[in-house]
This record gives sequence, structure tokens and C-alpha cells, in this order.
Amino acid sequence: MEKPAPYQDLSGTPGLSPRHALDILEVRTRETQSELAQRTDAGDAVLQYLVQHGAPATRAAVAANIAAPPAVNRFLADDDDENVRVELAVKIARLMPGLSPQEGARIFALTVETLEYLANDSAVRVRAALAEEIKHLTNIPRGVVLALARDLEQIVAAPVLEYSPLLSDTDLIEIIACGQVREVLTAVARRRPLSEKVSDSLVQSMDVPAVAALLVNADANIRKATLDGL
Repeated sequence: MEKPAPYQDLSGTPGLSPRHALDILEVRTRETQSELAQRTDAGDAVLQYLVQHGAPATRAAVAANIAAPPAVNRFLADDDDENVRVELAVKIARLMPGLSPQEGARIFALTVETLEYLANDSAVRVRAALAEEIKHLTNIPRGVVLALARDLEQIVAAPVLEYSPLLSDTDLIEIIACGQVREVLTAVARRRPLSEKVSDSLVQSMDVPAVAALLVNADANIRKATLDGL
């Protein structure tokens, strides 16, 4: 096949074609945006611009940037790209231990709002990422913990049910009574420690894998009468 002739401008001088030049410009623009999106000293205005005009990879970089302001984080919680929201969920969860209302009511409120929004995200990956990150934390709003614990997806609910210190015996017994899938009940049975009341509820569920997990849990408190009934 005959190769196309090299591009020439109006004067006949060979050079880059406009298309090639624009391609180079576009690539370098994306590289610059991605680099800026990762910088903690980029400034709020720059990060705001990038989340409004950047490609998905650029927005994901802003979502992972710990210096992004709360308003930008809240904006990204509505992003169309699931990967962006996953990055945001991981970051917001990791920011929570160092956050307090004393830092500013609006900052705190916006961050909690973002967290609550992500806990109800339509994508399982986003909710699962959030659940994995907050499962040991003590300063997460109970509403967020309960939403994740009651999630119908095992990959979301199980980490919180097994580890979260914010779930009460009443919460756990109610979840057991709802007849959740066996993987979820097994996660409850692995909690350390586990009270007699919750152990009783697990046995009453007659879920074989959950009861088996309960019996090998060295930190589970099980009444003798409950054991005798097995």
C-alpha cells in the first residue's frame, strides 16, 4: 500500500500534521492534569477545575488526594466513574480517624455527608471498599455502620459484622433474626468477643456453618444449656 505523503504546510514545508500535533498536546495535557491531581499543594481551585474537566484517571487521582477539600470530595461522590468513587471511599474512610467537629462544622458535616452517600452507593465495589476500611473504626456514624452491616451483599456486610466495635448485641440479634445469608451469620459467629445472647441467637438460627464457626470461636460466650441443646 502506498504511504501517505508527509504533511506540508501552505508554504510546502514538511512538518507535523495538525492531527498529530493535537494528539501530542492532548497526551501531554492529560499527563499534566494527572500530575497536578496528585499534588497536595495544587490548591483547591486547581483540584476543583480538574474534577470538573479532567478525564476519569485525573478525577480518580483527585479522589485519592488527601488534600482535596471536602466540597470537592462531595462532588466526586456523584462521579459517573465507579473507580473514582472507590478511590474516594478508601480515602474518606482513612481520613475519619483524624477528623473532629472542632476542625470546622462545615468541613466535618461535608465529610460525614460524603461518607453516608458512599455507604449507599449503587456499586457493590464502592460499598465493599468502604466497609473494609471502616470495619475497625470507632468514630464512624452508627447510621453508616448499620447500613453496611445490613447490606444484602455479603462482601459488604461481612467485614463490618465480624469486626465493627460499634455494633451492639441488639443490632447483631436483629440482623440474625432477619435471616441473612449464611456467610453473614458466619461473620457474626467469628466476632471476638461474642456474648451469650448473640450466641443463643446464632444457635436458634439453625444455620450449620454459623454454628460451626461459633463452636470454634474461643472468645464466644456460650451458655451450657445452649451447648446441651445442640
